[in-house]
Amino acid sequence: MYKYLFLVFIFIGCSNNRLIENKKKPETKDEKYLLLKGANLYSLGKKSAALSTYEEILRINSKNSEALREKAIIEGQLGNKTQAEKDLTKALSLDPKDNLTLKNLGYLNFEKKNYKKSLEYLNKVSLDFRDDQDYFILGYIEFLNGNYLNSLKYYEGVKDEDIFNNDLFFDSYLNNLEKIDTLNGDIFFKIEDKIKKNKFNTIKLSKFYSNSLNRDDLSERVLKSYLTYNKVDQDIINKLVKLYYKNGDKEKVKRALNLISN
Repeated sequence: MYKYLFLVFIFIGCSNNRLIENKKKPETKDEKYLLLKGANLYSLGKKSAALSTYEEILRINSKNSEALREKAIIEGQLGNKTQAEKDLTKALSLDPKDNLTLKNLGYLNFEKKNYKKSLEYLNKVSLDFRDDQDYFILGYIEFLNGNYLNSLKYYEGVKDEDIFNNDLFFDSYLNNLEKIDTLNGDIFFKIEDKIKKNKFNTIKLSKFYSNSLNRDDLSERVLKSYLTYNKVDQDIINKLVKLYYKNGDKEKVKRALNLISN
């Protein structure tokens, strides 16, 4: 499983099975053997040896798009991103519909802040091949472009809690919600479930409910949800106490303060 750390560039490569199953182009026995050898070396963490193997394939056949793509991925991971982009661009010219090449070009251009190109590449990735990171990036670019509804649609495809715990994703998500007039209430239950163990995002969501939606009841709900799944936390209790003071509920203030004393 890939961990999705925003602004940390992730090149994704091909599995052995995909290399075996890909029968789009005729390859020599040597090429097939070397592709599998390169994939095995890569899976063992021997990136330099895998890189040499893909270079050997390209000496046999300079138009082997899989070898170009896999070489580019390793070049990128080793920090040679200019060469990686050259190889990926050439690979795409040889196989314009290759999802892995499109993804990696999308990620590379995203890291370079060439958001227009990143969006163009990732939008060409077939729907059944998209993952959480793709929806994350697509949604964030649409957010930057001011297309808040489109951004929300992409963000709704994100399932991974690691992404919800990312500040840049979460802050832009809340900004999107603030811009939309009519919202499905179920979206808030989903968000609360994803952040139920994240103290700081719980506090952010609580503020959003109170300040942007004027819904202190939802603010109370998300704060209490955090206490349900985690140890009693003084900062969360203090937020509840302030909320209860604001609404003049002295009984709830007492009960909240008792949680700290106990």
